[in-house]
Amino acid sequence: MVVYRYIMKELGLTFIVCIVGLNMVLMMEKVLRLSRLMSGIGASYLDMAWVLMLIQPQILVLTIPMALLLSVLLTYGRLGMDNELTILRSSGMKFSEIARPVFYLSAVLLGLSLFISLYLMPSSSKTLRKEINRVLRERAPLSIEPGVFFTAFKGFLILVNEKAGEGVFRGIFISDSRNPESERVIVAREGRLSLDKELQPAFSLRDGTVHVIDKDSSTEINFAEYRFSIRLSGEILSRKKSEMTLPELYRRAASEGPDSAGYFIEIHRRLSFPALVMALALLGPALSLRAGRTGKTGGFIIGLLVFTVYYVALMYFENLVRAGRLHHLACWAPFVMLTAVAVLLFRRED
Repeated sequence: MVVYRYIMKELGLTFIVCIVGLNMVLMMEKVLRLSRLMSGIGASYLDMAWVLMLIQPQILVLTIPMALLLSVLLTYGRLGMDNELTILRSSGMKFSEIARPVFYLSAVLLGLSLFISLYLMPSSSKTLRKEINRVLRERAPLSIEPGVFFTAFKGFLILVNEKAGEGVFRGIFISDSRNPESERVIVAREGRLSLDKELQPAFSLRDGTVHVIDKDSSTEINFAEYRFSIRLSGEILSRKKSEMTLPELYRRAASEGPDSAGYFIEIHRRLSFPALVMALALLGPALSLRAGRTGKTGGFIIGLLVFTVYYVALMYFENLVRAGRLHHLACWAPFVMLTAVAVLLFRRED
């Protein structure tokens, strides 16, 4: 137990460092994309912080297996460099006993990954969409600038010549293309933009014209006062597969017919990434011995190489499934191959 506590302590600390570092790296792309969207509409720092918290479950599903493999390679690689593994094996400990702390940690991470993948990620993704929609609805009307095309609302293009006050504009041009068969163009001398009782953006326009363009005709209507609500069809950001639970994904996959591949791929990802933790628990300790005396740098490079190869293979098989050239169960092929290699290496070292 003294040996296990010693290894577990170093393994746990290394895992925390790895997962924090990987989360920061993978989060950068999402942060840049969201910051461009939310800073453009005047979102506050609290809004940004809350959004960053909500994207963590999507990132953790990927980073937990990666951090486990890297932490095992770094920890056992250090033990190998200091000849501690040699001493432990010379004292009569089997390799499976030396690797037992990894199994303890992987069992905890398996349960955590399943909880995140099956429950926390759909819930946080749904909340994330609602939060971004709320910020867009409440703050976007206040971020319209004169002479700049405003396209935050899907299906609308808004241009104003002058901003006379908070929410008050002059020289207003609005293009409503939500319905391709009957597009509308509204031009007004002035107007006020505010939120109605349902928190939907609404224009109170004065002295203008509405042009309604159909396939075979066009209509022009002059008005002195016109109340124009931007009734968005559904949410600004549509619902994604990451928000659906496994039963919802399966029902959609069963009802979509030929277009069901994307839903089956999402189902297999939800299950295969947590299962990857157990495969890496076998692969990591055995691979650390194969790395020899390359040290922590060598272990880090090997870990990244393993995940690069795995992810490329996963993308390859998923694309074949999307193209209809393979059955959707082929999404498990990279996992099966990695598990087979892990078992083979582990049995050779034990």
